Amino acid sequence: MSQPLFGLTCGTKDALTSAQRFGLDFLDLHFRDDVDSLPPALDACDLRRTQYLLNFEGAPIGWVPPASLKRDLSARPGFLGFMLDEADHMQINAHWPVIDYYGYDDRHFLAETDGLDLLSARDAVLSSLRRRNQACTIAAKPAAVEFLFPVMMHTTALAGLNLSPKVLKETCGPAMLAVAMGAARQYGVDFWIDVDYWWHNEAIGHSAERFRSALFLAYWSGATHIYVEGGAHWSNDHPVGIAIENAYAQFIQHYVPAHPRPYTFRDFRPQTAIIRFDDTCFDQRQSYLGEYPGPLYGHLPAGPENTEWLNIWSLLSHGFLRTDSVSHQWEARRFDCRTLFAPLQNVAVYDHEVTYDTLAGLRLIFLTGVTISPATLEAVRRSVKQGATCVLPPRLAPPDSGLANAKEITCVEDGPGRWLVVPDFYRLHYECFCAGPVTPILRDTLDGLTGDGDHLVYDFGKWTARFAQKGGDYPRHDLMTWHVPLTQAGADPDLLEVEITENTD
Repeated sequence: MSQPLFGLTCGTKDALTSAQRFGLDFLDLHFRDDVDSLPPALDACDLRRTQYLLNFEGAPIGWVPPASLKRDLSARPGFLGFMLDEADHMQINAHWPVIDYYGYDDRHFLAETDGLDLLSARDAVLSSLRRRNQACTIAAKPAAVEFLFPVMMHTTALAGLNLSPKVLKETCGPAMLAVAMGAARQYGVDFWIDVDYWWHNEAIGHSAERFRSALFLAYWSGATHIYVEGGAHWSNDHPVGIAIENAYAQFIQHYVPAHPRPYTFRDFRPQTAIIRFDDTCFDQRQSYLGEYPGPLYGHLPAGPENTEWLNIWSLLSHGFLRTDSVSHQWEARRFDCRTLFAPLQNVAVYDHEVTYDTLAGLRLIFLTGVTISPATLEAVRRSVKQGATCVLPPRLAPPDSGLANAKEITCVEDGPGRWLVVPDFYRLHYECFCAGPVTPILRDTLDGLTGDGDHLVYDFGKWTARFAQKGGDYPRHDLMTWHVPLTQAGADPDLLEVEITENTD
């Protein structure tokens, strides 16, 4: 089935009203730990044949469903699974005041990592996720995790939980999807999307037009479940909140039936992959033990090997994304840019244990982070011999390659493929005056591998989804080897236009 299910976040008291108003397939039903509030809401949903996720955001740390609830849910066909809400945020930023709002008193949501090294901290979180998933799995339906940041998804998928990244909100949507789709593809779990229209402390942080664009991104990226979370309920019927709710109803009831989706994310065929240890680094500011953004896994300061990958996003997005953060795009250099558009070309992110079967077909590979497993390095070597270009720091070079001591940027042919060793990944920074990195060897070697700089592209085998920013067809003039925009005034990178084409090759 290629069509997604559509849902909405609500409380138990609003379940029936929400389901009736929008014609929804399911609800992301928040109940905290108030199990007694569930039966009336679940009975109402079952009567309407509306399915439901059970979201226990705000429950005490360590809460798991009691046996009586699990017995009840095992007999209910509408149950889709439990949801761990923003578990990445509550683990990484445990000392941030908004987490203390839940009464957690600086405790980490999944595992206490104080005093652990990075690999041990990740193992502790992985073990916690496995225990949570085991406690929450009912009738072979695993739990899921919502993500505020483009990290910790591979660790979660390895533990067997489904993935639900947030788009819109504050983090760059295409980066969130590259990580989530890569993790889901690597570990065989499901990929959902939460379209969340909060913005910092604003109940409604986005216009109805931007919200509609987020629905386009969620729908055409192939997610199997799409649901909306936002501030209309808390906005005292603000006109923008009403407009957003009307836009959602119109999308479900009119746009989707008129534009059936012929694929899912499982058909995704990446051309570029970033391979790295899942260390939870998403911002340069994690290099010190500040309050926010929190340190790695909630305890460890990030080092150069952790932050190195942030430079890759600037290269792959043709300068749309920053070199010091893949999250906080409200500080992006592009005017009027918030979170929905970056011109990435079929990009997926995998962890340090990805196998060859998942890598097959790639044209461009980046190795980064603290470690790459021997089996993955061998899979990358095989991909290079079949024509891929691999960009990597000397410390991650194959042991017998002679590249581990490279002090300068070095390109080595390996059959039809290439190894491109870059000692300092900041050299990958996209420089607008050169249409890429300043260094000619980088610019020439990577030419033609990073897309056209104007479109966000997903290849789904027989189908291709191509997103552009509204007004992005601006006139250009030639300068050196680059077609330079005369002006980008009037372009809006968070109002999306999408084209779906059928491939005839």
